[in-house]
Order: sequence, then structure tokens, then C-alpha cells
Amino acid sequence: MKTNTLNIYVMASPQKNEVIFSGIKFADFMQGIPIPIENILLPNPMHIGKKYYRKFELLEGKDDIAKLKRQNISNYGDFCFIDYANMAFVSQLTEEQLAELLYLFHMFKPLQSPFFKVLQNNYVYLSHDDGWYCKLYCKDEQIPVSMLINKLLKSIQESFDDSISSLPNDLISKIAELSTQGLLVQLTMPKRKLKNGIAIIKLYDVGEYQNIDDLFNNIDDIKLTPSFEVQL
Repeated sequence: MKTNTLNIYVMASPQKNEVIFSGIKFADFMQGIPIPIENILLPNPMHIGKKYYRKFELLEGKDDIAKLKRQNISNYGDFCFIDYANMAFVSQLTEEQLAELLYLFHMFKPLQSPFFKVLQNNYVYLSHDDGWYCKLYCKDEQIPVSMLINKLLKSIQESFDDSISSLPNDLISKIAELSTQGLLVQLTMPKRKLKNGIAIIKLYDVGEYQNIDDLFNNIDDIKLTPSFEVQL
């Protein structure tokens, strides 16, 4: 039986409000967060919206965000953004804060905090090659696990069994535990839906990786015994 394998890496650092992940795309992130983002500031204009501020493009409202979701993010290489409460707050950014934003988007790390009081942002999204590498700063510590669970469930429903509406609680608990240690999740499913098909989810404690290439180029040597395994 031919199978598909999905590999996802997550390294969450709650003390820094930071998570590094691979295998989860921008579309997955937007679908996995509990409250939809309404306003986005882009450092590199994609010419989707009609508003700009100091060469930053501003996407405001459901229509602009919907247009962004329809874009092929993979075409843009580095794709970064920060959310904000409303336009009035963006215009209050000081020169120093603008410089901090540019540094954040260019270096993929903050000079001080990734959260700007004037913007009231909840996220900073810093990705390279959509789905390959992303560093996310988020105020809600539950977001990394929520994103991962949503991605696994969506993949299972679309490719394997659309009757599965949730994942086992013990799997979710183990994901939450291992995600702060450096977690590799491997989902293996039949390539087509079968009556007696089985989906297997394996969790590996692989530690921290800043360079995703180092992980996936050596994945056969890294994987040892799964820390947790479940069949669906």
C-alpha cells in the first residue's frame, strides 16, 4: 500500500513567546489561530491593499486579508508581517520603532520586544519558503499546539478519513509536552482513502534546531525510537 508522509517540526519557547516550525504553511497558521487577524503590516509590499505607510503595505479588513490568503506565498521567498489594532496606531510609530521593525523583519529577531505597545500586536510572523521555515512570536502560548493539531486533523480529513473530527487527548497532551523540547511529528497515511486504511502519528523528541536543513537532511539518522505513537 502506497503512503504519504507529512513531517512537522515545532520548537516552542514560551518564555520568549517564540516558536520555530516547519511543515506548517501560512494558510495553516491563519486557519489554526482562534481569533482571525484583521490588520496586517507587510514590510515588502505585495500590492494587495490600497494603504501604505512609510513604504510598508497595510492590509485592513476581511477583504484585504482574504486577498492575502489567496496569494501563493511560496513565490515570495521571505514572507513576514506584524498585525496591528488599527491604522491610527501605525501612524504613531516613532522613528526608533520603525527602525526596530525593519531590524525585526530583516534579522528575524527583535532588538527588544517583538510586541509593540503602540500597535497592540499579537503576532510577528517571519518565514522563509512557505512551509519550510517560520519563526513566530505570539502572545498566546497555546497557539503552537493549536496550529499543529489543526494541521494534523486537516491533513487526515482531506487525505484519509473526513469522519475523524478530533485527535486523542493523550496525543494532544504529549504534543504540548514535547513541543517545548523540539518535536518532530510524522504522520503517515494511505495515498487514497481505504476502508481498512490506517493513519499513524509518531512523535520524536529531537531537540532544538535553528537550521531546518540540518534536521530534514539528516532525518534518517536523527529518528530513533518514537516518544509516542498512535494509530487512527
